[in-house]
Amino acid sequence: MLVTKRMKPVFNLVKKLKFINLKGIYGQLFHHEHHRQLPETWGGISELTLRALKQSHIYYEDATPYLYLQDKIEGRKSNTSIRHVFIDEAQDYTPFQFAFIRQLFPYSKVTLLGDLNQAVYAGPTDSETVLAEDALGIEEKEVIHLSRTYRSTRQIVEFTRELLEDGDKIEPFNRNGDLPVVTIQGNEEKLLTAIIRRMNEWKTGGHKTIAVICRTEQESKTVFEKVAPHLDVRLIEKGTIAYERGISIIPAYLAKGIEFDAVAIYDASSYKEEGERKLFYTACTRAMHELDLFATEMPVFLNGISKELYQLKQG
Repeated sequence: MLVTKRMKPVFNLVKKLKFINLKGIYGQLFHHEHHRQLPETWGGISELTLRALKQSHIYYEDATPYLYLQDKIEGRKSNTSIRHVFIDEAQDYTPFQFAFIRQLFPYSKVTLLGDLNQAVYAGPTDSETVLAEDALGIEEKEVIHLSRTYRSTRQIVEFTRELLEDGDKIEPFNRNGDLPVVTIQGNEEKLLTAIIRRMNEWKTGGHKTIAVICRTEQESKTVFEKVAPHLDVRLIEKGTIAYERGISIIPAYLAKGIEFDAVAIYDASSYKEEGERKLFYTACTRAMHELDLFATEMPVFLNGISKELYQLKQG
């Protein structure tokens, strides 16, 4: 009885599988050499991942493999009562992530909803998306293509679809508005002044939801600090759980799935890499009624776009 009493805490830890060092086991994947073909950047990836694990952090890309490993060691966790799963923004799920979800809900039918043109996570890394043709390896599936967009005015859609290789397939809803405006300013100070002026014009014009969309999270914080003394604005970050009326400053990757009456793209000329094209497209398509692009030089993604589709202003 005494031994049982003294060992009870240990028994409880064993039942809860607390003796398994899952973090250490996962880290071994990045310590040892592998015979399979790996990307050239594997050394840097391993170093970054191991450093994060040591700090008890885990990157988004590691979350699903980590859970998969946990299931393999501790036993599969599945829900057999769910009969249908809906996945929104599916363009940013990898085939591996989808396969893991199928494993969690083995008896469910699945509906995937997404837009390949808004693959803001898969796009920059050129990763395979679950919406890619034959990515799932499922023969019995029904694919429905929706090509008409109802969010933005016809002028905004005709402009933004030119950013894409197959943008001619996108059909605008016949709701008219102003042409998108591209404003070129010589430096950052003039750029911010022009944006503040435009924000005030939009507020006076009656727009309820206005966004300044920046390329990165850090850029959003910097712009917020410089604009806040002049405007009533709020910074949207990863932990923000609600969106309110007024002027929001938000990084492009968080703007996916949200819409605003008017959108200002901060320093559109900073989008230069081809891998950022879909991120840039996603940012521009958040606008319902008015779209302004502010830049210090002509954005590279506007090369080849007819000047009849936008209004150019030089500072």
